[in-house]
Amino acid sequence: MADSPALNSSGVLKLTITSNGSPLADTIRVISVDIERAVGRICQARIEILDGDMPDNDFPVSDMDTFAPGAAIVISAGYGSNATQIFDGVLIRHSIRITGGNEARLVLECRHKAVKMTIGSCNANYIDMKDSDIIGQLIGKAGATSDVAATTTQHKEIVQFYSTDWDFMLLRAEANGALVIADDDGKITVKAPQTSAAAVLKVTYGMDLMSFSADIDARTQLQSVVAAAWDPSTQAMVQQTAGSASLYEQGNLSASTLASVAGPATFRLQSTVPVPSDDLKSWSDATQMRAALARIRGHMSFQGSALAKPGTMIEVEGVGKRFSGSVFVSAVQHRIADGNWISEVDFGMSPERFSERRGAGDVMASGLVPGVGGLQIGVVTKLDADPESQYRIQVAVQVLQAETVGVWARLASFYGSSGVGAFFIPEIGDEVILGYLNGDPSYPVVLGSVYSSQHKMPYELTAENFTKALWTKGLLKVIFDDDKKVITLITPQKNTIEMSDDAKSICLTDQNDNKIQMTPDGITLDSPKDIVINAKGKVSISAVGNIEQTAQADLKSQALNITSTANVGFTAKGSATAELSASGQTTVKGALVMIN
Repeated sequence: MADSPALNSSGVLKLTITSNGSPLADTIRVISVDIERAVGRICQARIEILDGDMPDNDFPVSDMDTFAPGAAIVISAGYGSNATQIFDGVLIRHSIRITGGNEARLVLECRHKAVKMTIGSCNANYIDMKDSDIIGQLIGKAGATSDVAATTTQHKEIVQFYSTDWDFMLLRAEANGALVIADDDGKITVKAPQTSAAAVLKVTYGMDLMSFSADIDARTQLQSVVAAAWDPSTQAMVQQTAGSASLYEQGNLSASTLASVAGPATFRLQSTVPVPSDDLKSWSDATQMRAALARIRGHMSFQGSALAKPGTMIEVEGVGKRFSGSVFVSAVQHRIADGNWISEVDFGMSPERFSERRGAGDVMASGLVPGVGGLQIGVVTKLDADPESQYRIQVAVQVLQAETVGVWARLASFYGSSGVGAFFIPEIGDEVILGYLNGDPSYPVVLGSVYSSQHKMPYELTAENFTKALWTKGLLKVIFDDDKKVITLITPQKNTIEMSDDAKSICLTDQNDNKIQMTPDGITLDSPKDIVINAKGKVSISAVGNIEQTAQADLKSQALNITSTANVGFTAKGSATAELSASGQTTVKGALVMIN
């Protein structure tokens, strides 16, 4: 049975503050202390101290090294001789205030040491790591200790794109149904809400409950949650459905009863990137869990107690059947002033995802990681050995300074189908433009390449823009001349095919100066050496006009039989000699045969 916060509050309030391990001097008068802790927030403390000596023109407490920024501050509070630690952090802001009536104050603001995770956006590329390992690494980098529940999915690659380590951690924790809590002992806890745990306190209306407000909103409850994503290997959408999320008993209206009032039959989450099936399940479960935590939300205050912490349960009685029961603590504010300590508690959680707090509408990357907007520049580093065999290439994204091996990017093509299409792959070292599926930095797509002073165009730009061309790395070229309507195919050794509307011709030329020309005057075959015509069948040559054969040397014809027929006259003449002979019979016939 949980105790009332008033039960152990007898005795004088005890407040202890240490700086770098040393208690404050008794001469330092603390006016007030405010401590705020909340799920997903860096806990903070504000200390107000009496300071300022007008006659001496001095702020002696402010001048102490005790309160220099960077000092380790620990705050404990309790009653009588007992005090429990309620804050552990670092002093980050040091201010003085002088108001009317010569009221001078030293104001100190402190944060959990994980505040380092909230300052400055970072880039990182995590290879073959689980979310729990990534989160633990981020917390350790800030110098804080951690207690992170193990996750199951090992990501082949996940990218942190220009976001703070804190924001990246919150989104990955949220995707796994875990809550991030900065503890009062300097540790960061990342776990699912423990709503079945025993209540740490019990407050009752009319006894120890100083203030109370609560709200039931049926719009926050969901009947069913489905998470869907595109699977390029199967070319189909895959989906997972959330399980039940009746987390704890408060009030007499269940989540399912409220969901039937206004909730859709199915609340759908979707992403265009290939989210693994286990991650889809975690995503849908986390959304259902967040909705369940939002079933009843409210605020209450009671006598100060160090037991009131985010992530714990408090039992509330005497507030009617709708609201009595155990509540999940999402935020705590301790106010210590004028010898009194009041704890104010928020219970329940907003149904709004962390990623949705930045603006209306859908969020980039479906809120699973910090998204990337617009297009980015990359440099191709590798063309083969895609670990997933998805025809991706490896690209170094220049703004990801922490990146070591590049990211694997799919290739967009103007024509791509199963086993057919355009096959144009950029070269290693090429500068390419990257887009991102669903705004997710882990899923880039190469949209095309760009020219620069380092990667020059094959032609100079002109106002007329008549020339279009395709050049390969080996200087194989296809050139289009829109002015003269000419298409030219050319190899590095000047083997050329030219089709010209301007010259009304097709010309084939090789590196040996052999040439075939097709023009309005006919077809010309020109070779500096031999022309050989070979056929497995017959060769037929016919012409409407004359057929002429000329040779600077001999003209030879050889066949089994040679037949020459002239419709009018037949002449065979030798300028020097002429011979007609046969090994066998020779016949010379005519109506009149004249010899010599």
